[in-house]
Amino acid sequence: MNKTVSILVAIVVILSLLIIAPFLTIWSLNTIFPVLEIPYTLETWTATILLTAVLQSSSLSFKNRK
Repeated sequence: MNKTVSILVAIVVILSLLIIAPFLTIWSLNTIFPVLEIPYTLETWTATILLTAVLQSSSLSFKNRK
């Protein structure tokens, strides 16, 4: 039972971070660059996810070239 609860807690934490992280990214950009005024919408949340995925995949391709 404890192992099942641990797995469920881990899944909830990971999902929570996946949902909250893009909003934290938007918030940080709005704080650093107030001129941007990026709204907190589903569209900007999705764009942040996609941008993060592209940046991570490009950094992985640079690592593989060495």
